[in-house]
Amino acid sequence: MFGRAAQHDLLDPQLRLELASVDPYAAYHRALARMNGKPLVSQLLYADLKTYLHELLMKQDQMSMAASIESRVPFLDHPLTEWVASLPQTMKLRGTTTKWILRQAMQGRLPAPILTRQKMGFPVPVGAWLRGAWRPLLEEYVVGPRARARGLFDANAVERLVGEHLGGINHAERLWALLTFEIWARVFLDGEAPWSLELPRQQAA
Repeated sequence: MFGRAAQHDLLDPQLRLELASVDPYAAYHRALARMNGKPLVSQLLYADLKTYLHELLMKQDQMSMAASIESRVPFLDHPLTEWVASLPQTMKLRGTTTKWILRQAMQGRLPAPILTRQKMGFPVPVGAWLRGAWRPLLEEYVVGPRARARGLFDANAVERLVGEHLGGINHAERLWALLTFEIWARVFLDGEAPWSLELPRQQAA
């Protein structure tokens, strides 16, 4: 959510100093190094498998299954995953066509518009919500006094993000990260019960 320059602006100067020797991309770089000499697509897929996919599984698969929604686990059957990893690069990416072999396998089984469309996630209009009925969440958990008092983030940088978002620049993912971090801090650092943090939502409704 925050690249190097954005991290520099976001973090409080003291925290920035303490984290100066920490490389947030170290795990990804280690994974890439283990695939040195392999085709670039193979390197990137392996690094994603060892880093990003862990987070994706936690957030998407576990939460979807908690609501009895089948998401993507069937494609992660380990014999299938190992077989796909062994396929040549041209079966995974052909020109600008991603998931080439999967699209071919589904010919005649899925409608053409599905097979030819770009990759889609499961977006929700968080940006609009934070400008509207859910704005109190920003005021409480992002720029509120308790969030400021933690001294982790530069208050001016956070205020600027909120102001730009309310003005029409989409910072939804960044603000959502800051918002959920503060909620996490209140539960796991301050010891508050999760249900005690619902007041801003009720006010927004």
